[in-house]
Amino acid sequence: MSEKRIRLVTLLAVAQIFGATAAYAQDQLAPGSFKAYAPESMEPRVSDFSGKPVPRYASLRHDTVNGRSGPSLDYPIRWTYERAGLPVVIVRESQDWRKIRDPMGDEVWVNKSQLAAERTAITNETGAIFREANPRSARLARFEAGAVVSLGNCDGAWCQVVAEGHEGWVRKAQLWGVDPLIAAPGNR
Repeated sequence: MSEKRIRLVTLLAVAQIFGATAAYAQDQLAPGSFKAYAPESMEPRVSDFSGKPVPRYASLRHDTVNGRSGPSLDYPIRWTYERAGLPVVIVRESQDWRKIRDPMGDEVWVNKSQLAAERTAITNETGAIFREANPRSARLARFEAGAVVSLGNCDGAWCQVVAEGHEGWVRKAQLWGVDPLIAAPGNR
């Protein structure tokens, strides 16, 4: 069986997602470059606004989402994300707004209507989707750092993913958006 190459998100597209230049993206998207989430000593809590745990994973609902410096339209736009499905972490909530952390560690406020509960992950290095959770199984597709995949169940060191019609397994260490979350300080 011939190996197919997935055209998900190139480094140039990732640069556009984060409003950066291609050279900046190449410098930033080295393996292991995605920032850790929060201090390990913090415990998750349930939000008074949504009734859901904070922190928690979410994804961007639309192709264009504006991230603001505060929780209203009166605040200036700090980032414009251009990738539906990009995984983010909700770190704080207000009535209609969510403070999110993106895979590069930047935090902005977005309206809750701009977020989806669908679990996605982003690859942090070049790799492959395997037929089974075993590196000796058939490779179904290859991906570059910055590819966004729909996330299924994780089992030990592997996670089930779907990307452009390819369903298989990726090593958990190659994905941002799969680790258990812990709360950031002052999470109200």
